[in-house]
Amino acid sequence: PEDAILLFWSKFQYGQLLGAYVSSARGSKVKSDYMIDDRLSMLTKSPVKFIASVRKVRKLIKKEKIELVHVHSTIAGILMVIYKMMYHDGIPVVFTPHAYFSEVDRGRLKNILLISIERFMNRFFEKVIHVSREEESYALDNDLVASSKSVVVSNGVSKPTIKKKEHSGIVFINVARCSFQKNPQLFIKIATKLISCVPNSKFIWVGDGPLLDECRKRVTQSGVNKKIEFVGYSDNPYEYLAQSDVFFSTARYEGLPFSVLEALSFSMPVMLTNIIGHKELVEGNGFLIDKNDMNWGGFVKNVQNIISNSQSMAEASHKLYIRKFSVEKMVSGIESLYESEFYNQVSHLEFRTK
Repeated sequence: PEDAILLFWSKFQYGQLLGAYVSSARGSKVKSDYMIDDRLSMLTKSPVKFIASVRKVRKLIKKEKIELVHVHSTIAGILMVIYKMMYHDGIPVVFTPHAYFSEVDRGRLKNILLISIERFMNRFFEKVIHVSREEESYALDNDLVASSKSVVVSNGVSKPTIKKKEHSGIVFINVARCSFQKNPQLFIKIATKLISCVPNSKFIWVGDGPLLDECRKRVTQSGVNKKIEFVGYSDNPYEYLAQSDVFFSTARYEGLPFSVLEALSFSMPVMLTNIIGHKELVEGNGFLIDKNDMNWGGFVKNVQNIISNSQSMAEASHKLYIRKFSVEKMVSGIESLYESEFYNQVSHLEFRTK
């Protein structure tokens, strides 16, 4: 999963997951002995608690004789940067950012600050795994990381264990945190306009987050709450995907989103904002949304084209998933990195490709 720290030591073939979660550990199978802190992103508001978490990482690394660390997402990355600065530990660390905060224009000064921070962070990692070619290009073009440290391993997901289910109407779905990054306001804006253009349409957002209550209030006040539903957190979003027709993401920035890959695995056409991390996921299976220059007439035609050609686009999504984004391809790529880059440093770790 994203937002975690993976620790590797010699007596295990793979890693023990340490629960350094940005959002929540709900639904995970992390042993309490290895839980750092739930909702770790909130700890940035409490330096004392954050440093306490760093110390807990130190204790676990020493106790379990950890030899390799793989951190996922920015907050977990910051934790390991502080760890290295505090303890001067040369333990090799791999970092997967899952998108850079600086990808979104936040104003000149904030942009400069974020890029400077991201450059500084990447100095502490032996390798930086980018989950898409576009994400790597962005990092290299902005000198966020040395090319010798960068590698691309696309995210991947498992095959669905449930089948698509019959349902009425056309269901558009997004599975994401209800947050600034995912831009639920744009989702509501577009969905409200599409309701009158696409008969029997319904829009579902699965996921909690800081903007959930605001979004629910907005659709209720607009009188469209029967057509646009924010269902909140679900420990089984696949049930919703199985009863949907089109995946619709309005994210402002991404690395390579697992939720869209899951939609591809379900053979779903896609409507995605034209950003890093989305472009590689559209190949004859939908269209990209230019949110800064959107021609509404053309947009509606694109939506109607998806509905009219749903079968061929569904097949294109599934072929794309099989070709590029299976979990087997992701695991194989990461294992190869561990073997090639850290075999000499962690010589007695056993890695086997299954």
